[in-house]
Amino acid sequence: MKTTVKYIVLKSLDYQLGTSLFEDEIDADAQYFDQIPSIIEYQNLRFKVVSKEQKRLQLIEENEEHQTIIVRVLVI
Repeated sequence: MKTTVKYIVLKSLDYQLGTSLFEDEIDADAQYFDQIPSIIEYQNLRFKVVSKEQKRLQLIEENEEHQTIIVRVLVI
């Protein structure tokens, strides 16, 4: 299924509150949400996942499923 994963920074000296860190467009199964690691590394920084949110959308006309996952992180 098409999956959009958005990583959002909640608190950091380098990023403003709510800054979108990066976004991935991938093909993943429905269990991908549970497989997101608790520590994310990006641009030589480590981020701790503090919350995740998942939304699924099924387009009947196109017979396609899409999920959006929002991952909120803190710099560690």
